[in-house]
Amino acid sequence: MYGQEVYKTPSGKKYHVATCRMVENVSKKITIDQAILKFGLQPCKICKPPKNSKGINSSYVANKAVGKAVTKQCIGYTKKGKQCKHRTSIGNGYCYQHTAQKNDSKASSKMLPLVNKKNKCGARTKTGSSCKRNVKGGGYCYQHS
Repeated sequence: MYGQEVYKTPSGKKYHVATCRMVENVSKKITIDQAILKFGLQPCKICKPPKNSKGINSSYVANKAVGKAVTKQCIGYTKKGKQCKHRTSIGNGYCYQHTAQKNDSKASSKMLPLVNKKNKCGARTKTGSSCKRNVKGGGYCYQHS
C-alpha cells in the first residue's frame, strides 16, 4: 500500500516518502509502524510523510488555519520619511522590515514623515519661477546658497 510505505536512510533519524530528495539508493523501505515503533523515527519536515499507519497527517489537519488573514499597510516609515508600502498581517502593524521601529525610539523619531521640512529649494530663478531642485532639511540648493 502506498500510504504505509516509507523510507529510512542508514544514518538518519527521520522517515521519508519515496519522492523525497533525502532518499537515496541505500535507503531501506519500511512501514510507518516500524518507523515509529521499532526505530523511533520522526517524519521528515521536507516531504511530510504520513504520521500514522492510516496515511493521515492528523497534526497537519489540526494545525490548518481557519478563516482569512487580514492584511493592512505597514505603519512604519522609510529612511526618506515616507510611509512603508508593504502589507502586513502581524498584529503590531509593522512589516518584517520595520518591527525594530516599534521598539527603537531613536529609529522611530528619525523615521517621522517629512511634513514640515522644505523639500524644494524654492529660490527665484532668472525667469521668476521657483527653483524645483530637491534639498535635504530645508534651505537652498547649491546654485542659490
